[in-house]
Amino acid sequence: MEKISSIILYVLLALGALVFLLGVVGGSYEPMIFMAYIFSFIAAGGALVSAGLGAAAKPESIKGAAVGIGAMVLILGISYVLADGTVLEYYPEGTTESATKLSDAGLYALYILTFLAIASVLYSGLARYIKR
Repeated sequence: MEKISSIILYVLLALGALVFLLGVVGGSYEPMIFMAYIFSFIAAGGALVSAGLGAAAKPESIKGAAVGIGAMVLILGISYVLADGTVLEYYPEGTTESATKLSDAGLYALYILTFLAIASVLYSGLARYIKR
């Protein structure tokens, strides 16, 4: 199984590099965006399959996954509530309020998750230092 995943890894890596080079040389970035969508769907599918297999092998791990998913939904919900969706005059023509609200929500989620990541790193370092 490990050999198959290594082969798949190298094939996808070569395919991504080829599309990147073709996009840079040809001046069209649409193939790179299309390939990014494909890679994203492959990654999401692999993550879901892996999570399903892990949950089938160890059913008690579902609780931890549910807590993580719930926390992420909570962060996204808070981000969406904080976003205002105001369309400013210098935005491109055709920008909708819903698009700016989703964009704002994504930025707020990024800020919250970045803060939480930095806080967890600091906490783990301080906790390790205090335990000595």
